[in-house]
Amino acid sequence: MLLNTKKFCVSCGREDVELIDLLCPSCYSKRKEIFSIPRSINVKICKICGSQWSSGKWVKAGDLEDTVYAEIMKHANIDENVKEYKADVGLSKDKNGKDIAVVIFTGKIGNEAVSVRKDVYINIENSLCDSCMKKRGRFYDAIVQLRSKNGNLNEKRVFFESFFSREIVDNLSDVKIGREGIDYYFINRTVAKRLVSNIISMVKAEVKESFEGESLKNGKRSGKLVISLRI
Repeated sequence: MLLNTKKFCVSCGREDVELIDLLCPSCYSKRKEIFSIPRSINVKICKICGSQWSSGKWVKAGDLEDTVYAEIMKHANIDENVKEYKADVGLSKDKNGKDIAVVIFTGKIGNEAVSVRKDVYINIENSLCDSCMKKRGRFYDAIVQLRSKNGNLNEKRVFFESFFSREIVDNLSDVKIGREGIDYYFINRTVAKRLVSNIISMVKAEVKESFEGESLKNGKRSGKLVISLRI
């Protein structure tokens, strides 16, 4: 599309301005839909941990504005004549109390700044993420059996749990305290093995691995991993 100069705008009559489709930048931005976005978006959030469904997977809770921004911009159409553009998103509610995203879109057409406001309704779907669903069902793929060499279990427990990160806590589906020690049930066996590996790099310990409900499937051992950790 060619940009003409020193001609008048057919809408407002301005002269000596850059024209696009015979319109000055100001009139062009008013007559054309320079920034198109959906009137509503769907955002899925885990009602237990707050994780958000993004790009086909659950991600740990961050700023809801960032999730809303990404979802809006994924469907945005921006006029090719708009340059140096950006969109700012703020969360609010309409007069009926419904969640909305206030989108302020700014940019340049020619040498003139343009600004457009659009409101997008946010449909929040409360759901359960995979991790919380497994926790609720007490699902586990590995057990770390914490045992004490000298019988002072509380001290060992404090030391063991000092290695807990957010990832480890999120992967715990259950903890059972018995006479012999404490059993920690993990959703992900890789997380359990990494935890034990970190601990034995710091202290001498007796480690034994076995499988609960062990069977052979396609030539591979299958079952719940059980790690006995005696420190």
